[in-house]
Amino acid sequence: MNKLYTTLLIACLAAGFTACNDDDCEDLHLGNLAHYPNVLKGTFPTESQVLELGETLEITPELLNPEGATYSWLVNGKEYSTEPTFSYKIDNPCRADLTCIIKNKYGKVEMSTSFSSNHNFSKGFFYVADGTFNFYDTEKKTAYQDCYASLNAGKTLGIGNYDSANIIHSNGKFYLLVGTSTSNRDHFYIVDAKTLYYENSAAVGANLSGLTILNEQYGLVTGDGIRRIDLKSLNNVRIKNERLLCFYNSIIYNGKVLSNDTYKDESKVKYYDVNELIAAKEGEAPAVTELDIIQKQKINFVLAKDGNVYTLESADNGCNIVKIKNDFTLEKVFANFQPAKGPYHSSPTIGMVASETENIIYLVSTDGAIYKYILGDSDSLKAPFIAAESGVSITAPLQLNQQSGELYVTYTEELKDESKIVVYSKDGKVLHTVDCGESVPSQILFNNLSLIHISEPTRQEAI
Repeated sequence: MNKLYTTLLIACLAAGFTACNDDDCEDLHLGNLAHYPNVLKGTFPTESQVLELGETLEITPELLNPEGATYSWLVNGKEYSTEPTFSYKIDNPCRADLTCIIKNKYGKVEMSTSFSSNHNFSKGFFYVADGTFNFYDTEKKTAYQDCYASLNAGKTLGIGNYDSANIIHSNGKFYLLVGTSTSNRDHFYIVDAKTLYYENSAAVGANLSGLTILNEQYGLVTGDGIRRIDLKSLNNVRIKNERLLCFYNSIIYNGKVLSNDTYKDESKVKYYDVNELIAAKEGEAPAVTELDIIQKQKINFVLAKDGNVYTLESADNGCNIVKIKNDFTLEKVFANFQPAKGPYHSSPTIGMVASETENIIYLVSTDGAIYKYILGDSDSLKAPFIAAESGVSITAPLQLNQQSGELYVTYTEELKDESKIVVYSKDGKVLHTVDCGESVPSQILFNNLSLIHISEPTRQEAI
């Protein structure tokens, strides 16, 4: 093999000498080959490098002939440094491709590798702010900004200052719908919930806000009617064309899609048959059934421990907590407070959150108090579980750690426009406060069903 290689090399060099003169093809001459920027073996890693958060990756290629050499280090295709030594501190969860180009007047050499961080997204929570996924590590008390970009070669989700995002965690994925007036861009994204790696995206349509995941194969996107989207191919079919029709909130229950389709005007809760939605052809919307639940704002649905779905109904001087049974019969309990709501269709639904392990539902009143409804016990609604905090508003949906029972609440100061995430224990005590500054979280997400328990004393950490 070596003999064959030597013979071919001599033949190629001989051809080169024959084809050009000394001035035009000087770098082909045997006497100059030794001047190429040859890198000593073992001084540039060929295997991917994995580092702990806070560590610094340093690579210094050693050259046989360093004189006159120039360097260009590219991270994900963009020049990062021109120094002989590559130095990169791993201060965020990341993965990246690394290219090193070394040149001198005789030629160049190009080498590639990759690096990533060793991190654990199960030990904390994601919060969506500034148009991206951020992560807060509850063990290290550290926030990592824009993890989505650092893990996906600088990709963005395209969420503008005036856009909204509807995110659902299902099938091990984060399905994300961007509500925007721009049509010629991607609106629907699929992101792996464990790694935060981008998987797929597609343009669907402008001014879409409602997202429902039916199963592993199909979902619904609403806002200009009802579109069924294939979660594998991302092709969509509009099965109902109706301006401004949107499922602001929905839930799959006993083979039906329960929907809330108003943020301001009076409307009844409706349901569609899941199988009929999946089978429907373009322009052939299935029949819809109304329930005797009147709503005048965006309200979500929650599945409680007792197996029933709950929502809220508008009422004079308060609201009704409505239990929807498996046969879609109803029971209503009056609550002497108005539920919190956003003034616009793009405002987040504050709504409710239910425990999967206890007979408890948390609700937010319009003045920012949080009520703890014990199923079947109307007396539990007489006084707030957590009193309203002066000068702040709850500006994102409540989130519940189903393993520990800890309640996550996002507050925004009305005058300073600064936000914080407060974690409450099951008995209403403040366990932890995360200062978000001017970033306003729109949603808190866990990447699995378990989150470690935050048991340290009350303290505040700055993001």
